[in-house]
Amino acid sequence: MRTKTLLLSAAVFAAGIAVSTAQSVYSINAVGYVNLTVANGYNLIANPLNGTNNSINTVMPTAPDGSSVLRWNNQAQTFYQAETYLGGTWFDGNFNVSTTVINPGEGFFFQNNSGASATLTFVGEVPQGNLTNRVSANYGFYSSQVPQSGTLTSLGFPGQDGMTYNGWNAASQGYNQAYTYLGGTWFDNNFNPADPVPAVGEAFLITNPGGAVNWTRTFSVNN
Repeated sequence: MRTKTLLLSAAVFAAGIAVSTAQSVYSINAVGYVNLTVANGYNLIANPLNGTNNSINTVMPTAPDGSSVLRWNNQAQTFYQAETYLGGTWFDGNFNVSTTVINPGEGFFFQNNSGASATLTFVGEVPQGNLTNRVSANYGFYSSQVPQSGTLTSLGFPGQDGMTYNGWNAASQGYNQAYTYLGGTWFDNNFNPADPVPAVGEAFLITNPGGAVNWTRTFSVNN
């Protein structure tokens, strides 16, 4: 319990996190772009498309000056040093030009310091074929590798008994009530069957008390 408290406190200390539900998706065949609206403050988001190399400077070439990104280290169970956007470039914690890669499927915190909502534009290809996203034991931040909204079950998420799902609430700047997976079904905090529905570009926190599992999916834009 102390570990979870520290994790949630770390995310809030990182500044107070928010995610906008306003997204627009445009695509012709497998190539397109996603406009993701981010609120002032922190947003729990994901890269929804494959860029040329998925470097942070490729994935988000423009952002409000002074923005920052916080990524989670699944192995160490702690946050990496923050990346900062200044003068048109992302810099790592040592103020070197960042070489960080953010692939579809990884959730991260985006801090918008502009004082108002802003729009991030992601350009690239829709991930297709046999897709795998490793869901580690303990805590991790994830999203669908495909820019598609749907229930976790319809997106093929590998629910395991005892897992919990937490989305982020922009209005309260805190996590929503947890969903829990038991006996093949997701339940809300009142123990009613309820399958979480993350939006395009929205990431979420998974607490996994069991061993690591693969989130696999076969996807084609032609299907």
